[in-house]
Amino acid sequence: MKPNFWIYSDQAEINRTAGSLIAFGAERFKRAKIINEIDHLKDIKYKIDNHIIHPKDTDIIEFIFEYVVDCVRFLIFFENYMKAKLIIQGYCVHCIDKTYPGFLELEKAQKKRPIKLKEIEDIEYFYVDEKNKIINHNAIKDKTIGISVLLGTEKYTSNYDFDSNIINFIHEVNKYRNQLHFHDNLYFNLSDKLIFNLEMINKFVDKTMNIK
Repeated sequence: MKPNFWIYSDQAEINRTAGSLIAFGAERFKRAKIINEIDHLKDIKYKIDNHIIHPKDTDIIEFIFEYVVDCVRFLIFFENYMKAKLIIQGYCVHCIDKTYPGFLELEKAQKKRPIKLKEIEDIEYFYVDEKNKIINHNAIKDKTIGISVLLGTEKYTSNYDFDSNIINFIHEVNKYRNQLHFHDNLYFNLSDKLIFNLEMINKFVDKTMNIK
């Protein structure tokens, strides 16, 4: 069965999908232990800095192991947010199939910049069945573009409403998540920078959810 790309059918459907993506991501983000208990984390840091508790105290260990899951929660929000911003602007967030005749160059371009739906249709029309709410295209995969592409170039990042500080933090979180597959011991650096970054992204999520 071919994938259905009905989400691209019209602006109303695009807006609904974008809103759902952001709401789903924000809900996951807000479940993060390190966000919900950031005041407790600050208190732990104060006690460690002032030698009141040991750096390997039970409380900090709990944050260390939960941070693995929290990183995934962060990435779900930001990946959903970035895709939502792109589809609202008429871009395709699904991967182009380079093996389908005529789409090799567009697939290469997608790695460096967002691709408009119109660019795809200029090569080959979408199949549209409005009665059954079905849209197909032979050159579009069911898989969506990944976070490395979404953050890979300025032509992508210029479409989002966050600055380089958030971009850098997302890169750090993504790197941390990827390294988990190769290391038995987890590394967690409790620092003023980490707390600043956590508060920064939490404010961004709140701001995003408050936009009407």
